Amino acid sequence: MAQKSEYRVAALMAMAAMFTLAGYEFIRSSSTVLFKNAYGAENLPLIMAAMPVVVFAGVALYGWVLSQLGPRRTLLVTALGSAMVILACYLVLLTGSKSITPVLFLFKEFYIVLLIEQYWSYINSSLHQDTARKINGPITGIAGIGGAIGGWLVGSSAELVGTETLVLCAAIALLPAAWLSNRTYQAFGEPEAPPQEKSHGHLALSVFRENPVLISLIAIVLSSQVIAAVLDFKFQALLSLEFVGRQDEETAFQGWFWGTLNTSVLVLQFIVAPIVLTFLPNRLVHLMMPAIHLVAISLAVYEPTVLTVGTAFFLFKAFDYSVFRAAKEVLYIPLGFDARYRAKEVIDVFGYRAGKGGSSMVIVMLQKAGVAMSSYYLAIGFSMALLWLALVFPLTKSKPPGGDQNGG
Repeated sequence: MAQKSEYRVAALMAMAAMFTLAGYEFIRSSSTVLFKNAYGAENLPLIMAAMPVVVFAGVALYGWVLSQLGPRRTLLVTALGSAMVILACYLVLLTGSKSITPVLFLFKEFYIVLLIEQYWSYINSSLHQDTARKINGPITGIAGIGGAIGGWLVGSSAELVGTETLVLCAAIALLPAAWLSNRTYQAFGEPEAPPQEKSHGHLALSVFRENPVLISLIAIVLSSQVIAAVLDFKFQALLSLEFVGRQDEETAFQGWFWGTLNTSVLVLQFIVAPIVLTFLPNRLVHLMMPAIHLVAISLAVYEPTVLTVGTAFFLFKAFDYSVFRAAKEVLYIPLGFDARYRAKEVIDVFGYRAGKGGSSMVIVMLQKAGVAMSSYYLAIGFSMALLWLALVFPLTKSKPPGGDQNGG
C-alpha cells in the first residue's frame, strides 16, 4: 500500500511538472530571441551576470514564505505568482517596449527551477530510495513529455502567431500545474517540518556544514552550470550569425531544437535512467556524466560549428534532464526536511543559476578588458568538465548522517 501511494504521488507531481515544462518551452525560446534582438547576443553574458543576485533574493524570499505558509501553500503561491509575472511581461511586450525583455529573460531562468525543485522536494519526501532508483527516470520522463510537446508547438507555431504570443502560453500552462500540485498535497499531506527551535533557518545554510554530500553537490552543480552557460553562449552566437534579421525563423528553429532534444530525452528518462540506476553503482553513474561531456566538447573544440557545438549542448541538456537528475535526486532522500526543502533549493535553484551567472560576470569583465571570450568558451567548458569529474569522488564517498528521515 505504501508503495502504491508513492507511485501516485510521483505520477501526479510529474504531471504538474509536465505542464510547467511545456509552458517553459514557450518562454525559453521566445524570451531568448526577444532579448537578443533587443540587445544583441553579445550581451547575453551581461544579463546572465545579474542572475546570482536575482536568484539569491528569490531563494531567500522562498525560504521566508516556506516558514510562514508551509510547503503546500508556498508551492501554490509561487506557481500562481509566476503566472502573474509572466502575464504582466506579456502585456508590456504588447506596448512595443524592449526594456521588459531583460526582466522576462531573468525571470524565466528563475521561476522554472524554483517550481521544479519544489515538485522534487515533495517527491523526495514521499519515496524510499529503492523506489526512487526505479521510478526517478520515469518521473523525469512524464515531466519531459511536456517539454517535448512545448518545443514542437513552438517550432510549428512561432512564425504563425509571433514570438510575443508564446509568452502568454507560458503563463496559461502554469494554471493546471498549480491545481495538480496543490491537489496532490491535499490528498497525501505535507511532510512534517522540524520544530521551530530545531530549524536551521530560512535557507538552512548550517546544514551544509553538517553534511558533506550537500557541499559536494553544490560544487558539482556550480561547475556543471558553467559548462551549460558557455555552451549556450557559443551556440547562441553561432545561431545569431545564421539567422540575421529573421526573428520568427530563429524562434522556430530553437523550438525545433528543444522539441527534438526533449523528445530524445524521453528515451533516456523512461528506458536508460531506470536501467542505469538499477544496475550500476551510483558512483559510476555520476562518473559517466562528465566523461560524456569531455568527449563531446573535445569534438566541438576541434571543429566549432553549429552542428558540433549544438551537439555538445544537446548532450549536456539531455543527460542533465534525465540520468544526472535521477541519480542526483536519490542523494536527497535520506536527508531531513531542511535539507530536502531548504538546502535543496539553495543547491538546485541558486546553485544552478549562480553557476551560469557567476561565470557570466567573469566573462563580462574579461570582455570589457578586450578579451574575445567567444574564442575561449569551449576551453572553459572542457576544464569545468574535468573539475566535475574530480568532484564526483568526494560526492559518492560521503555518507549522509543518520538513516532514512523522510518517513516515506
